Formats: sequence, C-alpha cells, structure tokens
Amino acid sequence: MRLASIRPPASSTRIARPALTATASALTLLVAAGGFAPARAQPVPADPIERRLFIQDPTVIQNQSTARSPMSPSLEQLPATAPTFTTTQRGSPMQVNANQLVYDERTSRVSARGRVQIYYDGRTIEADLVTYDQRANRVRATGNVRITEPSGVIAHAQDLEFDQNFADGFVRSLNLETPDRRFIGAANVTRENGETTIFDRAAYTACDSCRADQTKPPTWVIKSKRIIHRESERMIYFEDARFEMFGLPIAYMPYMQAPDPTVRKASGFLMPGVAGSNRTGIGIEVPYFWNIQANYDLLIAPRYYIRQGFMPVVEWRHGFESGYYTIRGAGIFQQDRNAFTYSDGTPEVGNRSFRGIIHTTGMFRLTERWSVGWDLNLMSDTAFLRDYSLMLPGQTEANSRLFLRGQGERSWFDLSTTRYVGITATDTDNKVLPVTHPVLDYFRVYDRSVVGGELSWRTSIVSMSREAADVSVRNPLVPITCNRLQPRAPGVNLDPSNCLVNGIDGTYSRASAEVAWRRRITDALGQVWEPFVSVRGDVTYHHLKDNAAVLGSFDRLATGSGQQHTRVMPTVGMTYRYPWIAGTEYGTTVIEPIVQFIARPNETNIGRIPNEDAQSLVFDDTSLFQVSKFSGWDRVEGGGRLNYGLNLTHRFVNGSSVNVLFGQSRHLFGVNSFAYGDPAVVGTGVDMASAGANSGLDKPRSDYVARFMYQMDSNFRFSARGRFDERSFAVQRAEVDATGRFGNVAVTGTYAYLAPQPVLGYIVPRSGVGAAMSYTVATNWTLYGAARFSFERQNLAANFTNTLPITERNKIEGLTLGVNYLDDAMQLGFYYSRDFAAEVVTLNNVTTTRDVHRFMFRFNLRTIGELTLSQNVSNWFNPPAQ
Repeated sequence: MRLASIRPPASSTRIARPALTATASALTLLVAAGGFAPARAQPVPADPIERRLFIQDPTVIQNQSTARSPMSPSLEQLPATAPTFTTTQRGSPMQVNANQLVYDERTSRVSARGRVQIYYDGRTIEADLVTYDQRANRVRATGNVRITEPSGVIAHAQDLEFDQNFADGFVRSLNLETPDRRFIGAANVTRENGETTIFDRAAYTACDSCRADQTKPPTWVIKSKRIIHRESERMIYFEDARFEMFGLPIAYMPYMQAPDPTVRKASGFLMPGVAGSNRTGIGIEVPYFWNIQANYDLLIAPRYYIRQGFMPVVEWRHGFESGYYTIRGAGIFQQDRNAFTYSDGTPEVGNRSFRGIIHTTGMFRLTERWSVGWDLNLMSDTAFLRDYSLMLPGQTEANSRLFLRGQGERSWFDLSTTRYVGITATDTDNKVLPVTHPVLDYFRVYDRSVVGGELSWRTSIVSMSREAADVSVRNPLVPITCNRLQPRAPGVNLDPSNCLVNGIDGTYSRASAEVAWRRRITDALGQVWEPFVSVRGDVTYHHLKDNAAVLGSFDRLATGSGQQHTRVMPTVGMTYRYPWIAGTEYGTTVIEPIVQFIARPNETNIGRIPNEDAQSLVFDDTSLFQVSKFSGWDRVEGGGRLNYGLNLTHRFVNGSSVNVLFGQSRHLFGVNSFAYGDPAVVGTGVDMASAGANSGLDKPRSDYVARFMYQMDSNFRFSARGRFDERSFAVQRAEVDATGRFGNVAVTGTYAYLAPQPVLGYIVPRSGVGAAMSYTVATNWTLYGAARFSFERQNLAANFTNTLPITERNKIEGLTLGVNYLDDAMQLGFYYSRDFAAEVVTLNNVTTTRDVHRFMFRFNLRTIGELTLSQNVSNWFNPPAQ
C-alpha cells in the first residue's frame, strides 16, 4: 500500500518524529571527535588518504589552511555560525511506503509492516515494523531500523521506542555513521525527562577500513561504560572511559566531560606540547582556552623550559560580522643568556636577557569587493621564533604588512606597504632588505570588446627604501672590494666591473601604466591570427644614500641619483598558429607551427633606472612566446623580435600522450635589451643586476629551447626541458622530471643542470638530483626516503682569503629517512632528517657552516588531534668546539 504526498494524520506524524529525535540525540556522541580537549574553532581535518601521483613528504603536515601567524597554525577567522540540527516541523508532508498498513480499533494501534519506508522532511526511516500506540502514546520501530538524515548521517538500530512527547524512550543496539566516516555505537540508548540521554556501553572510532574485517580490532577506539548527555547544560559526561589502540588499552579515564556538538567552542585545557633544544632545554606547554564570548576568546599557553625558565604565550581573537583581528604575544627573561654564544665567545643574536614578539593580524570587509587588513610583527630579535620553535614549517620571513584589496569581476586592486625581515640563520643583516611604502598594482579587463578584441589596463606604482646596498662579487677568487669607503688590505683592489648590485641603498620610486589590446581570429583554413598592441609608460626617481660608494662603476645610477627618468614603450605584434590534425588507428596528432613577430623601439635609460623586481630571468619553453620576457616592471624589452617554434602533441588511443616543443627567438633590429647585462660588452650602461646576461637571449640568435613530455597514465609521468647553445648545441640548462608508481614502490626524481653564468656570479657548472621513494612493506606501513645530491656546485665559502676550492663535487645536501603508519584513522611516524651545511657557526672569528640533524615524531588521530615532537640533535653528531 502506498500513500503519497498527503498531509499525514497525527498518528502518522508521531511515527516519524520520535525516530528523528532519537537520531538527533545520538548525534551528541559526535563530541568524541573533540577528544579530551574542548573544541577550539578548528576545521575537521581533511582525508589523510590522498591518491596523488607525487609522493608527499610525510614529515610535512598536508591539507591544512595557511596560517597567518608566525607562531600559531590554528588561527581561524571569527565568527562562524555554530552547528545546528534540523528539526522536524509538525504538519509537513509525509510519504509512507509499506507492504501493509493496519489500524487495530481494538488496541488503537496503527502499524506499518513489511519494508516500511517513511520519507519525512528530507529524512528516510526504514524498518520492518513501525507501530503507534494511541492509548499509551508510544511509538516503536523494530527490525533493521535505518534512519538517514539530510546531512548524510545514517543510524542503524534494532529497536527504538518513545512516548508522544519524546520525553522518555530507548534505542537498542545503535550504530551511527557520519558522512566524514565517524562511527559510533551503543548497546542501549535511554532518554529521560525530555532532556537527558544516556548511552550504555558506547564506543567511538573514525576507522572506516576497520569495518571490512570484523575479526581485527579497530586502529583506535574510545569506549565508555556510560555517556550522559544533558541538553539543558549542553554538556556530555563520560564515565569509565578508556582509549584502546589495536585492541590494547592505552589510557583510562574514570570521569571526564566535554561540550556537546551544539557548542562551537568551550573553555578548557587543550593538548599539551613538548619541544626544546640544547640551548633552551626541554620545554613543556600546557595551553588553556578561555571562551569568553561567541566572537572573542583568549588562549593562554604557558611554557616552561628547563634551561631558560618560564615563557607565557597568549593569543587574543576577536571576530565581527565584517572581519576579525588577532593579537598574539610571547616573551621570556632568559635564565641562561650565555647559552646563545658561539664557542669562540662571540655572542649570538639571541644573547640577551629579554626576548619576545608581538604579532597581530586582521582583515575587515569595507564592502563586498573591498577589504583592508594587516600582518604586523614586533620582535626583540630575528632568531627568537627559530630558537623557541614558534615559526611555522618552512617559514623564512616575519614581514610586517598593511594592505587594501579590491576584487571585481574583471579587475583587481592591491595597495600594500611591507617591511621585510628575514629570520633564517643566514639573515644576519636585515639592513639589505627593503621597506616598500607603498606598492600598488591594478589590473582591469574591460567587459566590452573593442574593435572585436579585448582591452586591458595595468598600473604599477612602487616606492621603497633600503638602509644598505645588497652587493655581491661576481668572481669571489679575485681580491677586490665593492665599497670605496671600506679599508683595503694590500693586494685588494677596487674593481667595479666585478661587483653585482642586487639592491640599491637609499630610495627608489616608480609609476608605470600600460594599456593593451589583443584579438584572436580564426580564418576558414583554420589559421589562428592574434594581433596585439600595447603602450606603456614609466616615470622613476631614485636617490642613493651613500653617494654610490658601493656601486662601483655603475655610474649611470650614480649620475642619475636625484633625477627623474621617463620611459615610453609602444609595442605592436602578431602571433600566428596553424594547427594540423591527423587521426590514425594509433591516435590523434596535432602539429602546430607558431610564429610571433614583435616590433618596438629601443629600450631607453638602461642602467639609469634601478632594477629591483626584474632580476630573475629564465628563458625556456614557458617564456618563448611572452611579449616581454623580463619578470617585473623595472625592465622592459625593446627592439624587434621574432619568436618561432613547433608544437607537436599526440594522444594515443590508450589514453597516454606525448608533447614536444622546439623553438628559438631572434633579435631583428634595434637594441637587444638582454645584452645589457654584461659590462664586458656594453661597459658602464649595464643593468645593475646584470639581468639578461648568460640568459640565452643576449645575442642576435637565441639559444634553442625544447620540451618533451610523456604521460603514460595516472601512475607514470616523464618530462624534460632544456636550453641549448645556438651554435654548438651544448646544454646550457636542463631539467628532467619523472614520477611513477610500480606496485608497492613509488618514486619521484628531478635532475637539473645549469651551465656557468660568470656574469651572474656562478663561475662553475651546477648539477644535482633530488629523489624520493616510498615502499609499502605491509598494509598501512611505509618506508620513506628522500635525498638531495649535488654532482657539482659552487662553494659559496671560497674566496681570495682562503684556499678552499671553488668547485664542490658529489655532495649530499639533504636527507630524510622515516617509517610511517597511515590508515584512514591514524598516522604514526618517526623520521630523521639531515640538512647539510644548513647552520651558520662562527668559530674563532671565522664563519663556517655545519650540518643540522633532527628527529621528529608525529602521532595523529583523525578527528581527535595531533602530537608532533621535533628535536634538534646536531650537537650529538657534531659537538661545537670548546
């Protein structure tokens, strides 16, 4: 019998509502996902199993949001809406499917029998029998009871029964499954007085794969003799709870309590942490979270280091409807400041009594498209975050920044001011890092076509200053200095042509604007024509602080100091493509010749305008058809140029593919902008950073560039790209990358080679390989190894004051070894890493490097939390000299 799309009578309505209420009550057991600590506005961890082609480093935490704080990876924007459960509305339409629907007048019972399916308010209730007793006001569902919530939560039970007011009832043999694969079970569930739910002999786990083999215990499980949920208090109480791993009891808690799932966050202690080093001693952190109000809270995380003493860490977060801000601070009066002293007695940067930091972030929406924010750091010294393990993994800077952003449908705007601060061991002089005040970037693509094409506008404005010039020597073996004011030892000459300026001292300002138009036309023969036109203008001003004392013979910057310079660059060009397609029994082949012609006047004021943002120049297959191949605004390519190449792609019928590209660039007329990077060629008119030198573009016919890519399937990929001398075809740059998975073995490797670039300070070739491999030795158990190996590199410590060889061969640069257990509920790993020559050490007034050895332990329970311990043990392997 089927009743469809009707407004149910009171009895039918009561059949559905108790079952749904029981499900909502059972959901309270989800609080076990918070472990033994209160929820603290942290997102649910992502799936730990990632089916990716590349091997992920297990020592790096994957799939987490980028944190803004240099000390805390858990900052989240506030506020967020607290989770709620959907409630059933009385009188909403219901559909009932059953083999038989019976009303017994004698007993006043309504029964639905045989494959009962009740569709109600987005939920589905299935059972063998559903009965409503009008006299007793009780509803009972028996036999294979299954309830599916709109959220995806599925509840299984053998029997459930409730009274009409849902104040009292029980569920027998409950099993709950959530969409993110959490599993909860209880032998019996009882509801009393309309607000208290009691779970007897309950268990919680997040191990999905464990269900496939019921003979084995789950990876981990939390079992409790009794769990009591009091809705009025919004709290859950655990009695006689124990934590088990692989069937073995690990921890026992006779009593504990935690907020229920309707509570987004609650006051309480969080997971303790352990960290330290030989300079600080072992440190223990016991954080306490204080939920003051829904939109602001305070984290107090005191630390105690055995050697250095007490260090409080506090974090304040405040959220609004339009944004948020955070303030975090840490400080310590060191008990043993001399622990931060080199073995020769030279004090390190951390050798001071008080050390600390104040860090604040914030962002507020002004309108739907505009926002303003900041990220500010005030530190006692640059080594504080590093010495006390307060920096994020891979963090190398602690910059301070203010910004204003705007985002439109076809435009974006960014205005910011930044103070750059390096915090690595080699950042001993932050005076060479700039302060921008400000930088403005604006880009817009007009939403209406102009002459059938796309019209766009770009603007860049920058103002910056630097206390000291950033200068390096091209050939370190030549006894020279790059500063006229520094005293010179006998035999040390001032050779300005051997000086490379990476950043000027003083101030620099530039305003640039460019309007561009391009159109794509495909004719009847399939030929693709892409004409483009652009006009760009620049106005610059710079003033050297030390009157060119460190700039050597780059007299154009010195003589132009304090003057205004202008530059205009119109461009017109055409890109032509003619793809040919051929289909065979082996697949489809596309052969596409590409020709690009560009006409421009000569670049002006080369060497008179500082180059701060266009120093990186890599000429390869990805930049062959770029209109201007410089990476920034401070340089603009001029003169006529012809870029051409052949692109071939073949897709096999089995899904694999091959792509090959080969091309070259020719300078046709005018001044070759890339040739003005070598002072031996152009003399004093050279770019200050020698941008373009040894790039392959600094000659009438460029080097050849090529690319080869082969994708067999999702388990194997190979690519190679390179740059070859236009005369001898000698390799100038090469990269080879391969990734594959073969049974239990997954490997990835990269090989790179760079020919000497003497004008840029690299006088020897550089080549090396990086590889990683994982081997699955058993189910869920993996051995992991990764290494970086240099076949040949330049010794950066070699100079004219020592006898160190300039060339180093066959050097291991990095090594990581580890064993890792990973399933869908837990990760357990132990790793050893060694970074060669990664730490700067001063011994007897001589700066050298030493290897950094580190052990790390990582223990992660999905939905519960994570514990990571890391210890620098470099002194075990290489004790400092006494």
